[in-house]
Amino acid sequence: MNTLLRILVIITLLLNGVALWFANALYGKRELLIDRNIVLEDFIVTVAKTFEAEDAPHENTAGNHEARDISAVTLATADITPDRSDFWETYNEELEKMDNKSYSIDGRRYDLQEIYVLDSEGKPVMDRTGKPTKEGAPMDVLLKEVQQKALDQRARINKVRGELTKVRTELEDTITELNTVKKEGRESLKTIAARDETIAGLESDKARLEEEKTALEEEKTILEDEKSSLQADLDKTQEDLDTVIAERDQLKATIEKIIQTGGAQKGGSASSAAVANVAAGVKGTIARVDNEYNFCIVKVSDETINELLGENRDRELPAVELLVRRAGDANGTVLGKVRIRTITAEANALLCDILSDWKQEDLKVGDEVFYLD
Repeated sequence: MNTLLRILVIITLLLNGVALWFANALYGKRELLIDRNIVLEDFIVTVAKTFEAEDAPHENTAGNHEARDISAVTLATADITPDRSDFWETYNEELEKMDNKSYSIDGRRYDLQEIYVLDSEGKPVMDRTGKPTKEGAPMDVLLKEVQQKALDQRARINKVRGELTKVRTELEDTITELNTVKKEGRESLKTIAARDETIAGLESDKARLEEEKTALEEEKTILEDEKSSLQADLDKTQEDLDTVIAERDQLKATIEKIIQTGGAQKGGSASSAAVANVAAGVKGTIARVDNEYNFCIVKVSDETINELLGENRDRELPAVELLVRRAGDANGTVLGKVRIRTITAEANALLCDILSDWKQEDLKVGDEVFYLD
């Protein structure tokens, strides 16, 4: 029996120790829950103050603002009352106010601690499942009220966004209309200034013409006398013009014939069988060029003539191909290639065909012609 009592005492002491350990552990958790609940209460109270208590009452303030004139600027609308925009009729000016009263739950923060619905005896009312009822408790009511204020604030912000869109649209329309009117106004000022200047000039011309009228009447007789003489000069001028046109047509035909036949200049036409004895380097510059018919005249030195025809200039002209570059181009970009057709030794000139397959751009007078081995 004593042994059994000793065992029971030992078991009781062990259970008391375990109970003490659990009590210490639960105390820390309890303090944590208390601190967390206080932080949440303070946070909810603080957040609630960021909401406005209620919407400001709407008031039609269209009469306080001048409506925008939306009628066209024409002579037809100059003497009538213009149409006005109804923008201010739907504008919610109360949303601009910054001093609206803030929502506050400072005096009701203890409701945040009442999580259950209590009966007349202060005990939680049980729901149909046997659990304490939370819906409708002071904490539930207050939190839902704070939530509704948050929703109201969001709706208010969305309403402000809508008003901003309306303001932006109205501003864009006003800017577009203003820019158009200012542009038309500037053009009108230029027109008015030009007309004023024209009127002033016309008034001056009128006085001058009146003075000249008499002089012209006096000159009329003299001009009649000179008419016969001028007619004779005109006939002679027409004859001279006909002669010049005929000479021009003849020269044009001669040039075209030279281009087509290769010419008959001294030195003969170039032969592909003749051997070229030309050293590399610049050989001359383009003196005349026709990019439409693809031919050019190249002025060369005596040295180049000697290279082509020999010292005695009795050698057959070789069909040499020369490259063309822009004068002064340090990089030496090749613009095209020409082939010698005929030569005029007396004038140190070469008539060359422009090879269209090599042509990078139109050749110009002054371009350098050079030869590469």
